[in-house]
Amino acid sequence: MALTTFQGPVRSLGGFYSQGPNSVVALTADTTITPADHAGKLILVNNSTLTFTLPTINADADGAGSGPGADPNTLNNVGLTYHFVFLTSSGVSTTIQMNTAANLLTGSVTSGKAGLGLVHVFEPNGSTDNAVVVNGTTTGGVAGSYVSFTAIYANKYLVQGTLLGSSTLATPFTAVP
Repeated sequence: MALTTFQGPVRSLGGFYSQGPNSVVALTADTTITPADHAGKLILVNNSTLTFTLPTINADADGAGSGPGADPNTLNNVGLTYHFVFLTSSGVSTTIQMNTAANLLTGSVTSGKAGLGLVHVFEPNGSTDNAVVVNGTTTGGVAGSYVSFTAIYANKYLVQGTLLGSSTLATPFTAVP
């Protein structure tokens, strides 16, 4: 089925699910994430030192001339989620960043030290943190780590996840120019 747009609420009594090769994308090089190629899919990270750049959040309403209902070609990307799963442990650093310092993070990640049951919760500072950087040790990124980003309104991504580390745990949140 091609890209399909519905107007109004959609209800399923049996649920929705994604399956097949197009529901997962494996990334092995630095990538600019896009709604069309990555939103709602599992993004498999299987290289140790990469940079992923999330798209700018567009919270603009549909144009007045878009006709009845919402415009299926809208550029508004509020509500889209990007799910990252680490298949291999991050090396020096893997960065998931916003493409502008104006886009900030809210939410939290739970970090645990693999095999020891130590757990910490880290949250972005709300004023400058616009990236998650994992290193496979202190800031997480050991294979099995998971983090998701949802565009929630203009200039704000909700981050949630579980990051596994192998050393003294530290925040993965930082500001990137």
